[in-house]
Amino acid sequence: MWAWLIQRAAAVVLLAVVAAHLVNPFRRGVQAALLALVLVHALLGVRAVLLDFGLPVRWHRALFVLALIVSALVWALVWRWY
Repeated sequence: MWAWLIQRAAAVVLLAVVAAHLVNPFRRGVQAALLALVLVHALLGVRAVLLDFGLPVRWHRALFVLALIVSALVWALVWRWY
């Protein structure tokens, strides 16, 4: 349930952040938020697709945590490099 809620919230906030990014694409805070929201939304979507292929219920929580951890790691690596 939390994964669904976080993914939907990320999608709604992503709309606002994309609008802010279009107004001024050089604001670093907007860029950071855009990257974080896209990563979270995309990786939770990958989790949903994997579960749709029939992974057992015991994998639900592990995939949720893995999606959040990978999102945070990729964000940190990209943001440090940028």
